[in-house]
Amino acid sequence: MGKTVQFLVRMRLDPVNSRLSNVSFSEDRRQLRPNTNVYQHGDYYDYGVLGSPDIRSGKHYWEVDVSGKTAWMLGVYSRILPEFNLRVSFRPGENYQNVYSRYQPKHGYWVIGLRNHSEYNAFENSASSDPLILTLSLTVPPLRVGIFLDYEAGTVLFFNVTNHGFLIYKFSSCHFSQGIFPYFNPMTCPAPMTLCLPSS
Repeated sequence: MGKTVQFLVRMRLDPVNSRLSNVSFSEDRRQLRPNTNVYQHGDYYDYGVLGSPDIRSGKHYWEVDVSGKTAWMLGVYSRILPEFNLRVSFRPGENYQNVYSRYQPKHGYWVIGLRNHSEYNAFENSASSDPLILTLSLTVPPLRVGIFLDYEAGTVLFFNVTNHGFLIYKFSSCHFSQGIFPYFNPMTCPAPMTLCLPSS
């Protein structure tokens, strides 16, 4: 992790980019959690939220507290293709493989995630519609995840801050042609996801 910390920036969650009925925000826009009663309002639900400001150049680093969560997704997002927008909808009982097909760099997502309490994955491009889901081996479960974006170098790195900044995964040769947004998804886990302040 080393020198990446010097690029620590203040990030906030952007309620404009989410369905407010699906996600609850703290007043300072640094914490979010899913609204579990969303099932009463329809078959589909979606918890993806973008951060602000958007990134168009330079090096940026931020940290997210995921302690207590059994599922989450983190990374960056770019509107590469108009037909693939932010909305990734889940349906109760649906095969998650179908849902995860959206999470690929070619669709504007550079993300990693946790599911089923202990399965850590990175989502890469594949020749088919389904993503290449890579299993990540982590000896220490991350309670805090650091994300480092180098816009010009085309890299996105994820660090396990809990384990002395151990590198979790690196996306390289990323092609960013426009603004990049931090991406946060608390999934269905009711525990909160919190953006860490630079001084915390």
